[in-house]
Amino acid sequence: MARQRPDNFNLSLDADSELGLVDQVSAALARMIDSGQLRTGERLPSVRQFASAQGISVSTTVEAYERLVATGLVLARRGAGFFVQQRDAARNAGRPVIPSNPMIDSAWLLSEVFADDRVPIKAGCGWLPNKLLDAEGLHLAERRAVRASATQQVGYGHPYGYVPLRQSIAQFLGRWAMEVSLDQVVTTHGATQALDLIVRTMIKRGDTVLMEDPGYCNLLAILRLADVNVIGVPRLPTGVDIDALERLAREHRPKLFFTNPILQNPTGTSYTPACAMRVLQIAERHNFWVVEDDLYRELAQPTDPMLAALDGLQRVIYVGGFSKTIAPSLRMGFAACRPELARELARTKMALTLTSSELTERLVHTVLTEGHHRKHVERLSASLMSSQAHISARLEKVGLTPFAAPRGGMFYWARLDRTDMSAREIADRALQKGIWLAPGEFFQLSEPAYPWFRFNVAYSDAPELIEFFRKL
Repeated sequence: MARQRPDNFNLSLDADSELGLVDQVSAALARMIDSGQLRTGERLPSVRQFASAQGISVSTTVEAYERLVATGLVLARRGAGFFVQQRDAARNAGRPVIPSNPMIDSAWLLSEVFADDRVPIKAGCGWLPNKLLDAEGLHLAERRAVRASATQQVGYGHPYGYVPLRQSIAQFLGRWAMEVSLDQVVTTHGATQALDLIVRTMIKRGDTVLMEDPGYCNLLAILRLADVNVIGVPRLPTGVDIDALERLAREHRPKLFFTNPILQNPTGTSYTPACAMRVLQIAERHNFWVVEDDLYRELAQPTDPMLAALDGLQRVIYVGGFSKTIAPSLRMGFAACRPELARELARTKMALTLTSSELTERLVHTVLTEGHHRKHVERLSASLMSSQAHISARLEKVGLTPFAAPRGGMFYWARLDRTDMSAREIADRALQKGIWLAPGEFFQLSEPAYPWFRFNVAYSDAPELIEFFRKL
């Protein structure tokens, strides 16, 4: 039988404190549970008894108790009351289960790394540090969302996405002389979901598709899950290998070609205008679609070519997003294409996930339109350009050979020539030093001749990283 905690214990509460009463009550009870004053299995006073004894409202007590339940310190039993949880269970509540020695493999790269805080130097990660994101714009958007009426914060939203946000996306694409109507834009749960919707909508098992080699590792995983025939087109410092693209298109008759033309992940390189035109000509000649993953467009140079603008969205499906300039946690992307294809993508989206979050879409729209985002992107681009030059010089001094001269953006792609070890073996050694590297084979379809690595320049200015490669 559960022990009943006496009702006459008192908490020191200060109604004038900047810390609200709910926070004070929940924190005080949490300390009592953690210290053992409240023992496992004890029943807390009823809500009314506790409120009366402490001189606070019933609603304050309810909120404090529920907060303890949410954090796993207290268990609520319907009709019986609130009981102290076993402290070991409470302490671990909500924490991700992570292997004691994480292995650098594709599964860890694609999932567990996002929840693993034990590796201090994330030189191989694919996101920007908080200090470089648009925190001010996001906080402003959140405050506006809180003040909005409840009717604007509930419901599923539109299958194509929040209309004002889609209008902002159309205006953004209009900077490149693209005339885009609202029925050509579909919002998604991040740019990666947009790629997945395209795969699910347009190709079937056994079809052939082309993608860049090296290319986006998540896209490679999506294509393999779809059980399609994936053929790599070599990526060059100036874009893709045009001769290889022509030959592979003629031999294999692909349905789609996936490309990340500007500030590519992982190489950081961009198409030349000549490469862009040749890709579109080959697509027209061999009758395949081009999927333009343009996630890094806001960080690019104004003169960098956009395939969708050159093509007018006739044969190009354009994919974008906001995780690199606002915040990755928002998970908001989009696809722009022909109206009839956009309708099919929206149907696939509804079948898989229903609508995307309109609340998130409202936040993104506010950030894009409140007036500070353009200046933020300019500062971010300049910061990354500076980091590229700095990191490139330091890594070259310790024996790494760059794929191409840096042109801005997040990524720097380099190889280590003088070693008998594979990139994975080097990454395993680095992990023991608290350094996470992204081995090249995660991004490559063919077996690499050298150990390649993708570096995120925003995380690679660590003396330990440079010293690690110097000793290799």
